Amino acid sequence: MASGIQQWRRFTFFDKEIVKGRDGKPLEDLKRAKVIASTSTNGAGDGQLIFGCDDGSLCVLNRDYEANHIHSFDMSLDLLAHSAGDTLIVIGVDVNETKQTIKLWKTDKTLVEKENTEPAKVISILPNEHPNSKICAVAITDRHIALGCQSGAIHFFASSDLIKEKRYKFSPPFYQAESPITNLAFSEGTKPFGSLTLYATTESTVISCRLVQTPHTNVGISAAVAVATSVSSSLTSTLRDRRPFHITSHQQPSAQFTVTNLETQMGCTPGCAILTQSELDGEQQFVIANSSGVFSYVGEDKRLGLAIEGEKSTVHWWFNYLITVTKENPKSSSTSKTKLQSNILSQLVANQTTTELQTLAVYDTNPQLTAYSVGMSSIQCVLNEWGFIHILTGDGELHRLIEKDLHSRLRLLFRKNCYQLALQLAKKNRTSKEGMAEIFKQFGDYLYGKNEYETATDQYCKTIGFLEPSYVIKKFLDSQHIDHLTRYLEELHREKLANVDHTTLLLNCYTKHPDRINRLAQFIGLNETTPSTADVDLTFDVDIAIDVCRQANYLDEALALSAKYRRHDKYIKIQCENKKDYDKALKYIQTLKFDDALQAFRNYGKTLIREQPKLTTELLKRLNPTPQQIEQEQLPESLINLFMNNPDELLDYLEYAVKQYPNEHLGSSVYDTMLELLLQKHSTTKDAKERDRLSEQILTLLKNSKIDIDVTRAMVVCQKYNFKAGVICLYDKAKLYQQILQYQMENKDDDEIVATCRKYGDEDPQLWIQALSYFSKLKGSDGCRKEIQQILKYIDENDLLSPLLVIQTLSNNESTTLDLLKDYLIRKLRSEQEQIEKDQTEIRRFRQESEYYVQKVKQLETDPITFQDPKCSSCKMDLDIPCVHFFCEHSFHEHCAYAVESANSAEITYECPLCSGDNRKWLGLINSQRADKDVCETFHQELETRQDKFGVIAEFLGHRLFDKQ
Repeated sequence: MASGIQQWRRFTFFDKEIVKGRDGKPLEDLKRAKVIASTSTNGAGDGQLIFGCDDGSLCVLNRDYEANHIHSFDMSLDLLAHSAGDTLIVIGVDVNETKQTIKLWKTDKTLVEKENTEPAKVISILPNEHPNSKICAVAITDRHIALGCQSGAIHFFASSDLIKEKRYKFSPPFYQAESPITNLAFSEGTKPFGSLTLYATTESTVISCRLVQTPHTNVGISAAVAVATSVSSSLTSTLRDRRPFHITSHQQPSAQFTVTNLETQMGCTPGCAILTQSELDGEQQFVIANSSGVFSYVGEDKRLGLAIEGEKSTVHWWFNYLITVTKENPKSSSTSKTKLQSNILSQLVANQTTTELQTLAVYDTNPQLTAYSVGMSSIQCVLNEWGFIHILTGDGELHRLIEKDLHSRLRLLFRKNCYQLALQLAKKNRTSKEGMAEIFKQFGDYLYGKNEYETATDQYCKTIGFLEPSYVIKKFLDSQHIDHLTRYLEELHREKLANVDHTTLLLNCYTKHPDRINRLAQFIGLNETTPSTADVDLTFDVDIAIDVCRQANYLDEALALSAKYRRHDKYIKIQCENKKDYDKALKYIQTLKFDDALQAFRNYGKTLIREQPKLTTELLKRLNPTPQQIEQEQLPESLINLFMNNPDELLDYLEYAVKQYPNEHLGSSVYDTMLELLLQKHSTTKDAKERDRLSEQILTLLKNSKIDIDVTRAMVVCQKYNFKAGVICLYDKAKLYQQILQYQMENKDDDEIVATCRKYGDEDPQLWIQALSYFSKLKGSDGCRKEIQQILKYIDENDLLSPLLVIQTLSNNESTTLDLLKDYLIRKLRSEQEQIEKDQTEIRRFRQESEYYVQKVKQLETDPITFQDPKCSSCKMDLDIPCVHFFCEHSFHEHCAYAVESANSAEITYECPLCSGDNRKWLGLINSQRADKDVCETFHQELETRQDKFGVIAEFLGHRLFDKQ
């Protein structure tokens, strides 16, 4: 808690109303009751308000504010207390009792239910038992009971189950005060000790008693174990921990407490002490109130108090609210202790039934403000239940305070410009970030209206991410607010929520700042000596900053920023397009890795080659890609378009690439482009040696079978630049010999025609015939005698043409004379004459043989044949029946002869095993001649009748009609 209560602002965070029943009328049952003590069940058994009346009865209100009365004591009711669990303790006096009686109820069920109207446990204190004086203060948990007496003694009892305990015997006093005990309170699991702590007050003292474990030698083993178990359980318990506290002996051992005097000159009256628990951290505090103020304690530590003036009647705690009831005309605090000791109960009754005007105040300690304050007469008691603060006045009316919703409370704070309090209140209620941002915005607007621009900027910076930046920017657009605008924009960039317009505006602010270069360099990080390659820790977008610096003509800063954060593309772009410093651009590219350098050349290679062709080409040669990179990036063909207007540099680069890169990774376009560049250079070069070198290089390129070159394109460019050797080389590579001869004829290369025929004539003899036809058509003085004689000699040796065709071909040349053909014709006629004589000799031989076979057949048909050989011509064994005799005069056993089944009938014929081979040969020749004759006749008939002549020819070609026999 904080001091200085008089400085707290006052608000009305609660609405007060009179509690009414279901009939809409005030409660009548409470008007007849004079309340001595009161408590609530803290939500146990659906929540109940319990009032102890002066007639010894209990008045219980349920959630519907229906009143029911329970008879508790015959004579009087003195004290009420409820544990943090579900145990209610009531202390009063019955008839025929010498001491006060303690009664316990379980409040897990409603008290007015039939089975719960009687106490669950009644504890009668005998005359010779403790306590010996009247009980004036009580504290209870579900396992412990502490009693404070007018004599100043404090008694303690512990059990695992207060209701089921068979015999109660309170321990001797573990503490003896000089004056009556006014208040008691248990704290379980109190920081920092985490053990059971009992707070006690008198009118002049405040003490803290912490339960400790001490060995007892005067009790039995079972009792010692029980005490140890009880202490161990207490040391580790919390408000919600209900592990059993075992006591196995009826003899209650003496409780051992460590007593600490928190106050020796200050205490409080009955009802002016309460145990509180913070909602934020769960810390439990013991709070007392007296005429000096309100003070709090945690364990053995004293906390700072609140200077609340006035004589306190009671003090209460509800969530984070402190509730005090103060007399308007406080009595003097110098009342003698003797009088208090003799009449403490009468004072308690007087405090509850006084007719003097009292003030009920509700304080919020975080934030520090007075949430509600009202003057009321004769406040009998204050209870917290069901989310309301209930107040019972002397006239029997029950009032309740209803807390306003958070929005309404904040609106009240805004109306009084209490923005700091509003922020604390919103934070305590865990308001969303959007809601907090709205409060910061309103706070900033308020400060802006008071010309407190620096503080307003602090609040606006806290709205970043929720409030539209333009709202703040518009407020600080004046030049007098440039520092505030710059600060807001810097924070916006620090949160990485700035766009290109915000970056542009911030850079413009820097340009108007006296220390603009340093501020700009500091903002973009140029003053840092450590190089950065990552953008994780940046407060601005690097690309946007570079573009803005470039547009603002801060080229050096843009270059430095690009180099620092490795924005290679932007660096090269600025050097090439803005500064026109191509040398620095190339030097920067030299420092890059292969992938980055290659991308830079693809983006700006045309410009660099145009401005620095030699240096750029050399830099391209220095690229050192792997075979995988060559294939993946399609080098060097992907860079050919960079050299559109620089053929010499392109040829230089391609020649280097062909030598350095593997052939299998180079595309055909590389060689095609290189060939065209070589042909172009060959056609324009006048130096003979250079032309020969280029010609040799071109032919080497064309003849290389390991490279992938487009033959069609190569042919076109060779013909375009009239490179004859290249055309012939390509024809030769494609084995198009007739095209070579035709190309030479078109170009009238007579000397090369015969050489071509000699070179390729063995593979294609038709070349000689084409050459003869070509020379026969030439008109010259000598009629190409030399060439024709060479051609005729080859034709004669290989019998390529008939003499008639040769004469017809040469007849086209008027210069050709008969003496040129004389030797050829004589040789041809002599050869044909020899062939005629040879054919006539063969004819005569065939005629003689034909006459012999005719006579033989006639003889076989007319004359008988005598078989005189008695042996088989096959096995040489004697013939026996059945046997087979053939016209060839061979005889065989039936099983030695060849049996042949007829295809048309079941008759079996026989063939001579010795003569069947020759017979089949001759029969095959005869049948083939007959078939050829039939096929030829059929072919001619089909060719004359059918329209698809080509189809007929193709069909009979498939039948192998024209194959040579």
